[in-house]
Amino acid sequence: MRNLAIWTTTAVVALLGAASAQDANAPAPAPATGEVRSALNAYAAYQNDVSELRTLTLRNDSDLEGVIDRLGRHNRAQLARGWVAYGASTAAQSPEFVQGVRDAAAYYGRDAVIWAITVDPTYARGLRGGQQATRTLLESANADSARIVEMADRYRELSYTLQRQRWANAVAPQQRQRLQRVRDLSVNGAPATAVPDAYAPRLSVAALSTAPHQDPSAFGGRRFWDALSGQAEVTQVSALPRQEWRINHTRGEAIDRMAAVAALQALDAETTHQPQISQLLNDPRSRDCLEMSQLQLFQCMSAARFRYENTFCLAAHGLRDVGQCIGDVALPGATTALAPSSTGGQR
Repeated sequence: MRNLAIWTTTAVVALLGAASAQDANAPAPAPATGEVRSALNAYAAYQNDVSELRTLTLRNDSDLEGVIDRLGRHNRAQLARGWVAYGASTAAQSPEFVQGVRDAAAYYGRDAVIWAITVDPTYARGLRGGQQATRTLLESANADSARIVEMADRYRELSYTLQRQRWANAVAPQQRQRLQRVRDLSVNGAPATAVPDAYAPRLSVAALSTAPHQDPSAFGGRRFWDALSGQAEVTQVSALPRQEWRINHTRGEAIDRMAAVAALQALDAETTHQPQISQLLNDPRSRDCLEMSQLQLFQCMSAARFRYENTFCLAAHGLRDVGQCIGDVALPGATTALAPSSTGGQR
């Protein structure tokens, strides 16, 4: 049934393309704006908070409250959309993929290809260059996940250390009010000030404006968030050698949606197709995974009695669970497993 659906989509694209006389040579894409750029802020805010945690020292209860607020303030639905937006702009840096999308538009007609992308998110990744875009997305997701999990490990160890400090080993006063504060913060998500204004130029990228496959500190690269925060320290995860990844097909829809939005960016369709892009940014499995991590954070905090136990809750559910939700799209594997989700061949 899947092959039939793919064949049908391709056939309709061909028919629409044959009837279209429009020029496929669209203007050079502008930096990401609208839905993509707006959604990206939520993910940038979370990754910036992870960067900030590296430099923070928990010396007293005030410091701990600040970290609780910092990690608890992220709305998980917004975070999921932001991650898909980041992945989309990352995939749009793949030369092979962007060229494949534009070649398809030149052959079938730009409007026909845009229509196919918006009605079938799996279509874009099946175009020429889809494997390269997939590889870039999986490497980026693995690196982003690993830096979050690395911070989770630090805070888990810190929670054990804090047990030996009198202020942290004391009963946490007003825990119920603390939990409600975090719930309230998460409703609206991180404020605009959570992303420094100085980051804006490096977060607003056009298709093919960076090269994450060559420069790990470029947008979408393994060291991007470290480089963005200006931290000289290179995390252990950023320094790891590259390896091949394959899609975890239970989470493959997120990769399809990223590629679909990237394809629209490559065709400079962001301004004219904002509603469709907004819909593509909503990946149900990613949202559900991140919302479950938030629920577990709330449950953990509701059971916490001592101050240091809140640190453990943040490590386990404010960090590790989030990192795993992002990293679960990628599994170790061979290059052959990076094939697009469709099996209909080159379009």
